[in-house]
Amino acid sequence: MGSDDSHPTLLFYMFGEQSQWFASELGKLKTKEEKTQLIIRFFRPFYSKLPNYSEELDICKPTECLATEWLNDDLAGNGSYGNFQIGLERGDEAILTMRKGLPDQGLWFAGEHTAQYDVLGTTTGAYGSGEAVAKRIAERYGKA
Repeated sequence: MGSDDSHPTLLFYMFGEQSQWFASELGKLKTKEEKTQLIIRFFRPFYSKLPNYSEELDICKPTECLATEWLNDDLAGNGSYGNFQIGLERGDEAILTMRKGLPDQGLWFAGEHTAQYDVLGTTTGAYGSGEAVAKRIAERYGKA
């Protein structure tokens, strides 16, 4: 990684009604500037509580903002994702079940939640699981 890749990053996750409202509002905006301003207004109450934060310091001002609108995306399951609750037992079995899918019914799952354990929950895992599922589908239909 070069020096251009090394920078402080804040990542926020939301769910439920709050994420529905946020994605809806973000989807109404047309320009990157409008979206950036919404993101900053919404998250400032959180990041402004960080130690040594000062509104006056340029180093404390966001330089880039990005928020996905996958909750509005039908092809992304309108924001669906795998979630394993605290206290889950035998979670490895759930992952293996999702990874296998229901090929006899023409249903396969791919994504970070079905990846190999060493890359589970990563974009690398999502990509790899997509390739693995594509190969299984191709084999199933004699296109391998």
